[in-house]
Amino acid sequence: MTKPQTRPAFTPHLTPVNREPSADAMSVEEFNDLLRRLNLSRDAAARLLGVNERTARRWAIGHTPILPVAARFLRFLVRAKISPITVMETLAS
Repeated sequence: MTKPQTRPAFTPHLTPVNREPSADAMSVEEFNDLLRRLNLSRDAAARLLGVNERTARRWAIGHTPILPVAARFLRFLVRAKISPITVMETLAS
């Protein structure tokens, strides 16, 4: 019998554990601050970002790392002063 190959440990967003966090890494505090600035509930943020509501809740309390693409998108909305409502209306049409 052969031994199963060991796989490197990965975080949920596929960043190797032993590497530095990416420039897109977002803290729980920043995530919650951006939601406040965008006037989004966790559930509304989940719908906007296309993730499960439980995922957004886990991000908001620090149980799982925030996906880099979600972090970039939220930062973009705040910097560009784009309302999440505008985004959702545009996607729905």
